Amino acid sequence: MIVYFIGTGGSEGIPAHLCTCPTCNEARKLGFAQRLPSTVAIITENRKAVLFDVGTDIRDFLNVPLEAIFLTHWHHDHIYGLYKLRWMAMETPLYAPAGHADALILREPKNLQPRTIKPFEGIELDTLRITALKLNHQVETLGYLIEENGKRVALIYDTKGLPEETWEFLKAKAPLRLAIVDATYPPGTDDPYHNNVDEAAEIGLEPAERTVLSHISHKNLPFLQLTEYVRKRWGNRVLVAYDGMVFYV
Repeated sequence: MIVYFIGTGGSEGIPAHLCTCPTCNEARKLGFAQRLPSTVAIITENRKAVLFDVGTDIRDFLNVPLEAIFLTHWHHDHIYGLYKLRWMAMETPLYAPAGHADALILREPKNLQPRTIKPFEGIELDTLRITALKLNHQVETLGYLIEENGKRVALIYDTKGLPEETWEFLKAKAPLRLAIVDATYPPGTDDPYHNNVDEAAEIGLEPAERTVLSHISHKNLPFLQLTEYVRKRWGNRVLVAYDGMVFYV
């Protein structure tokens, strides 16, 4: 499978409008440091596309039919792109947790087909098996384990740490080829709903061969400083995601 990072930022994206913090100022100078809200596409061995969260309008990045869309949760930075995407010309399943669902999407889904998915429920799509994972966030939130031909990728945001049952499930599936983990905040920050960089890395290091830090806020370290911090501490086992990053798993 191919893992395509369309957006790797938090709610505000980077740079945030009118913000003059070091992270936003760096992003205005260095285009590769800019971030759209979190959106990940998986391309299967049969070249079919599955989308995880739609934090931005994806049409300039992935203009192909979608086998399905999976939402981690219904916060607007993870569903913004649905408001336009629901007008696409093909009916497309939309899997999401039931809690705090967006009323407009449910009332007027257009060509989206909303379906509820529960923790540890599995869905078969093309060559993929996708299993929902329970996460720790302020609203009902799911991560996903994506499997294809014995290769496994975990998508783990938004969350603060992991529930015990999710830990046990992932350890039983180890080794994962890739863990994509919520690293919203800089080292040392303690937030009740999101990981900091160190917390995120520790989540991925045990079950995964490689951890990719994503869902990064402008409150985090500037891109160059963050990548240097991560490289010095964990070497190649932990990487910082950026918009447009592609992994062949």
